Order: sequence, then structure tokens, then C-alpha cells
Amino acid sequence: MSFVTYFMHLVFVNIPSFFRTDLVIYILPILSVSILLFSLKIMFYQAPKLRRVK
Repeated sequence: MSFVTYFMHLVFVNIPSFFRTDLVIYILPILSVSILLFSLKIMFYQAPKLRRVK
């Protein structure tokens, strides 16, 4: 077992069984879409006003 695999095992063993159910199938897409929409909102609506290069 590699070093990274060992620590990933330690981390994921301690996650409660709540996250191991099918709820992950619903949470991950919602989370990824919300992050995408939030980043698009920041890029297009709250973008800093840049000065023109002379």
C-alpha cells in the first residue's frame, strides 16, 4: 500500500455512512453545477473593471 493510498484510506474510513449512500449521486452534481454557476456569475457580473492599454 502506498503512502497516499494509506492516508486516503484513513480519511475515507472515518466518513460517516451518510455519505456512502446513494445521496452522493444527488449531492455531487448539485454541488458541481452550483460551483459552475457561482464562478460564471463572478466572471461575468462581478468582474473587475480593467483599464485600457494605451
